[in-house]
Amino acid sequence: MENKIVIVGSGAFGTAMAQAVSGNFDVINIFGIDKDEISDINTNHRNKKYFNGKLNDNIVATTDSKIFEDADIIMLAIPSQFFSSTLRDVIVPKLTKPAHFVNLSKGMDQIRMQSLSTTIVEIVPANLIKSVLKLSGPSFAVEVLEGQPTKFVLACEDMDSAEHIKSLLETDQIKITTHQSIQGVEYVSVLKNPLAILMGIIDGLGYKMNTTAFMFTEAIEEMERFLEALGLDKSAVWTPAGLGDMFLTGTSKKSRNFSTGFKIGKANKVTKTILSQFSTVEGLKSIEVINSIAEKNNIDMPLFNLLYNLTYKRKEPKQTVERFFRKGK
Repeated sequence: MENKIVIVGSGAFGTAMAQAVSGNFDVINIFGIDKDEISDINTNHRNKKYFNGKLNDNIVATTDSKIFEDADIIMLAIPSQFFSSTLRDVIVPKLTKPAHFVNLSKGMDQIRMQSLSTTIVEIVPANLIKSVLKLSGPSFAVEVLEGQPTKFVLACEDMDSAEHIKSLLETDQIKITTHQSIQGVEYVSVLKNPLAILMGIIDGLGYKMNTTAFMFTEAIEEMERFLEALGLDKSAVWTPAGLGDMFLTGTSKKSRNFSTGFKIGKANKVTKTILSQFSTVEGLKSIEVINSIAEKNNIDMPLFNLLYNLTYKRKEPKQTVERFFRKGK
């Protein structure tokens, strides 16, 4: 029996994932709120706001929330600040049967100070949930759309559900490994974004490869320490969502987090121009949340303390980073 799949979000990543798995389904449904994007997808089989390439004809987009009726798989690729309201006000009222919820979104629920998978469980009635999963990994949207080989981790407490969804999503180009700690995978997918900003700051300040490797290693250790303190499986750090995405996001100027950090380092200050980008850079939103969780749980997070001083307290990057290295932490 054909599985009805709905990807929530007509942005870059939602569109890219729709294209990537379109060969596995008769129809790929995209739900969005931007009428121009929806029209472009349906009329021109493109989403020119983000990509130049053509989309497969079986990708259909809509602004009508009735699309969630009888959905089997709901993949959420929306900004974290709209995550809970979209679930509560748009999706849940239309559900007619249990569905698999796959979180593709980056970031955390900043109001509830928790992971987005926890928010799904809190908002969606239990009788309408088959499983809650997190799909994450090193994946620039444009390269996913182009069909570049890409590896993800799919995390779920129910490994049977993880293997089932994996079998539906894998293609010749999309490879998926599974992991049982959904909270661990969600946290590392959030932690790496601010750490990528720090990697960009280091690069912007003119430090070279030795120092880049130094900070990369410290970042991996800090992610492990965070998970361990929360009683989560720290092997999640070694999945595509952790080490893999830390490499991609923390070393490439194609990454918004890295490039924002690079601008901070290059300017040796947080300028108004850079501040104006805060709303679109996942890592900047997460610094305060992660710091708060770390303080509450007495977790030693020197890199996040450094990030907080650089971004929120706006301390001079060069002097602050030099002081960090002199202290060793």
